[in-house]
Amino acid sequence: MSVRVGVIGGGASGLVTAITAARRGASVTLFEASPRLGRKILASGGGRCNLGNARLGPDHYHGSDREFVRRVLSRFGNGESRRFFEGLGLMLVQEPDGRLFPRSGQAKSVLAVLEAGLNLAGVAVERGCEVSAVRPLGHGPRPGGFSVETAKHGALEFDRVVLSCGGASYPQLGGGGRGYSLARALGLSVVEPTPALVPLVSKDAWIRRLQGIRVQAGIAAQVEGKTIAASQGELLFTAYGISGPAALDLSRKVCRALVRHPKVDCFLNLFPEFLAFDLDRLFRSRLESMGPVAGGTFLRGMLPERVAEVFLSGLGRGISSHEPVSEEAVLLLARRTSRWRFVVTGHRPWDEAMVSAGGVKLAEIHPETMESKTRRGLHVAGELLDADGDSGGYNLHFAWATGSICGGSCAGQKC
Repeated sequence: MSVRVGVIGGGASGLVTAITAARRGASVTLFEASPRLGRKILASGGGRCNLGNARLGPDHYHGSDREFVRRVLSRFGNGESRRFFEGLGLMLVQEPDGRLFPRSGQAKSVLAVLEAGLNLAGVAVERGCEVSAVRPLGHGPRPGGFSVETAKHGALEFDRVVLSCGGASYPQLGGGGRGYSLARALGLSVVEPTPALVPLVSKDAWIRRLQGIRVQAGIAAQVEGKTIAASQGELLFTAYGISGPAALDLSRKVCRALVRHPKVDCFLNLFPEFLAFDLDRLFRSRLESMGPVAGGTFLRGMLPERVAEVFLSGLGRGISSHEPVSEEAVLLLARRTSRWRFVVTGHRPWDEAMVSAGGVKLAEIHPETMESKTRRGLHVAGELLDADGDSGGYNLHFAWATGSICGGSCAGQKC
């Protein structure tokens, strides 16, 4: 008789879990509270679905146990991901920065092949069916299966259950964190979630003056003089603060720090490709070749005009857009453009967060099976786990990887 597997959550990890388990002979039922599956997949990558990255590695992930992530990726890397999706009929393309997308350029292609995979594998899909509780059958840590309780169908029994409900991010797309409650009720410990890959809020007036402008920059975040995070990439200035990959990759640790501190000091480097010594030399050489020019003219061609104007207006010390600069002033420009201070006081709401930091403690999960160490037959996959990646497809890859491991393990045997 087939192993009965209940998969709770029809997002990225749940879809791959269900397909993999059913392909290996399990009798699988997939529960999704929303009327539609994979809504966050459709929204990912600006509607293109950045489903992975050629530069995959544990250094792109954060959480309580990077070794756990390494072991997951060793079992399901880029090769396994490509074979899985190409087996479903999806053709992938790689962009110069390593990001992987469907060749169609449409996220709906990814969801379409996954839904087709469910049908071909014979997965029973229950849309619009919210799970209110999961209860072990029997007593102790080795129960004889689980009862999954729903308003739509009452209680259904399974040999194994997978929690793949997602995190607290994008509640309007089916997130909201209900999976944490199910996990806690089953005895799992949960690291309190905070937003990650979320835009950051600053009250500095000069940032608002740059609204809509993008720059390539480095950012370092500090609390009480100690650097807690650093990133580099495209930065977008907004009406409320900063966004773009450089800000998003910084946000996990900044949001964590804001739980304990009222603010985080950040320093913007407008020339991240240069070391301090090299930048000084570049600025001196530029002054020698250009002659005695005004500050605005000196920075023209190096920075967007508006950025240079706003930067100079806040600099003081006799440096302006219209007056000639001295060698001393040029060296000051070099130092200040590589350390332009602003203060982050908050983050945007959960409905703008791409992923959650925190979740089920990795120490309580076997990375080879995604099974609980204390509750046999209970598995956890995807964003519900305490591991989150940088922007660039890393989080979706982790969802595919943990889902594949879950599915293969669940189909193995009854409890």
